[in-house]
Amino acid sequence: MPPHLTIAELLIRGAAVGGFVLLALAIAHARRLPIRVTGALFCLAAASHTLTQVRPAFEVLGYIKAPIWALSVMGSGLFWAFAVELFSDNRRLAASRFVPAAILLADGLAAITAPDAWSRGWWLLQNLIGAGLMVHVLIVVWTGWRADLVEARRRLRGPLLGAAAIYALVIVSVQSAELFAHTPEQLSLVAAVSLLALSIAGELVFLRAEPQLFGAPAGAVAERPVDARDQALLARLRQVLDEQEIWREEGLTIGALAARVGAPEHHLRRLINEGLGYRNFVAFINERRIAAAKEALADPAKARTTIATVAYEVGFGSLGPFNRVFRETTGETPTAWRRAAQTGWPIPEPTA
Repeated sequence: MPPHLTIAELLIRGAAVGGFVLLALAIAHARRLPIRVTGALFCLAAASHTLTQVRPAFEVLGYIKAPIWALSVMGSGLFWAFAVELFSDNRRLAASRFVPAAILLADGLAAITAPDAWSRGWWLLQNLIGAGLMVHVLIVVWTGWRADLVEARRRLRGPLLGAAAIYALVIVSVQSAELFAHTPEQLSLVAAVSLLALSIAGELVFLRAEPQLFGAPAGAVAERPVDARDQALLARLRQVLDEQEIWREEGLTIGALAARVGAPEHHLRRLINEGLGYRNFVAFINERRIAAAKEALADPAKARTTIATVAYEVGFGSLGPFNRVFRETTGETPTAWRRAAQTGWPIPEPTA
């Protein structure tokens, strides 16, 4: 590569590193929600990856080379964790979020310690794992779109995360090609420009929409006064939820609920998000389902009703999702919850 292009690449990568570090600090400055932790770690991983591609700069880092290299290797896994948390609104950060990153790190360590004949295979596996994670991110982006009640996040999830995932897939493809063939030096400059563009886009988009994207978890936002023009809609919503118990219908969507209350979907979406304080429609419905399940499990008259029957009665299509949501909500399994509620129960005899 000509000297002037080499200097340009160094400057571009330096600007990208600075942009990612600043974005990490901005995301992590508030309370440690899972989305902020994973977002900051991904930004640091992106900065580390950018830095490791500049060998002269990377070699002078001394003892901090090891953590920077580790973050770079775990980049795809940390991006996956960030993307999943961005659309999950979890209150607690599960250790399982970092399993893919840990697998990538183990694979990278195997690659640098293995004989040359095996090293290429380990690096290829690294790229394939990264590609698989990016595909899963795209699936998460697509399948969760309808249930997302945060308008800023709905508008951004496709273009922003789709572009980031596509970029990651391109990087994986280029790195895989480098394992088996010589690639043009200009591709390194293209990658540097892409990284800088990604860091600038992150600063412009994430920080501008920070309250909506990095807000409180689902169900933790305080209700706001409902506009007078929405009072009638709120009354109809409460009627179909409290009296008709529409939430017991399996596979209920916000579109179906909007049709039942006779309102445009975007209007109902705004009411549930801004008026009632929910960020995700599934969480909004599951809150009522789990409350009803807890009541049923604590009812002595239903002591012999199976857990699966309770799950179906409150609107879950299968036992697995019910057990998962129940445990995430209460911290206990349905069986443990029922056992704790059985103290002093007069267990009824089976009916004929």
